[in-house]
Amino acid sequence: MVKVVVTGGAGFIGSYVSRKLSEKKYDVVVFDDFSNATGKSNLPKNIKIIKKSILDVSALKRAFKGAKIVIHMAVKPLPMSFVDPDEIVKVNDFGSYLVSKTCTELKCKLIHVSSSEAYGSAKYIPMKETHPFLPSTIYASSKAASELYVRGFVKTDGLKAVIVRPFNSYGPHMREDDYAAAIPKFFERISNNKPPIIHGNGNQTRDFTFVEDTADGIILAAEKSKAVGDVFNIGQGKEISIKKLANIMIKEYSKIENKKISSKLIHQKYRKGDVKRHLSDITHAKKILNFKPKVNFEEGIKKYIEWKLGENKINLK
Repeated sequence: MVKVVVTGGAGFIGSYVSRKLSEKKYDVVVFDDFSNATGKSNLPKNIKIIKKSILDVSALKRAFKGAKIVIHMAVKPLPMSFVDPDEIVKVNDFGSYLVSKTCTELKCKLIHVSSSEAYGSAKYIPMKETHPFLPSTIYASSKAASELYVRGFVKTDGLKAVIVRPFNSYGPHMREDDYAAAIPKFFERISNNKPPIIHGNGNQTRDFTFVEDTADGIILAAEKSKAVGDVFNIGQGKEISIKKLANIMIKEYSKIENKKISSKLIHQKYRKGDVKRHLSDITHAKKILNFKPKVNFEEGIKKYIEWKLGENKINLK
């Protein structure tokens, strides 16, 4: 069996990647400090778990030994930029450097999972992999910088690496703490018959991608030999405004629960560093990886709401 290590494998997207790899009969090792293990319940019980930080070099070397592939997804979240930027830089930057260095020394192929946030707001659409890095938060800067560490090891030490830049992933097992994204926050308010809170006018857009599709794209990047040395956007290839997102969630929740829900929205001031527009160009991923997103936005939102409602019913037992 081919050994694959997934750093951050108990997180939201990481848990899907780990589960899908296990189903494909890879020998999967999840390496995670469990500071954000929202996907822990999504992991198969037979997966080996190492509960360590990527800043622990000895633990990295022990975990990566014998691995053919390392999928690096361990990360601190964007909203932490505004409360603890030092931690963002320490984990996202230096942690990625350590992962890249260890992969180089042990001759593991590295799939480095970056982020569309590194692009900043779109200068043109759709956004190709050649779009300039114009980060607007410390998180975005950390993701841009982490790619440069990977490229450094590729150029100077022959590291075999692939960089993937997922756009906004959503679906079951999203984090719901203080660092939660818009979709969980909207659900919490809608399900309590409160209007969603939108920062700004709501016309800012995102390329929302269902988490199963994101995970498929990352795994394709790991499996395709011709992907080595390349960079890929992983997205839906469609843009949805935040205002439209809220309205779709209200509509879908109303249909599923058979309740009349107010379409009222509350607007507050823009958040710091919020990008105004994102739309991925996934032509390259389609051509080289044979990547094709399967779940459209309305279907994905329905799946998320049904999962949340089912989870809530389970929690009430």
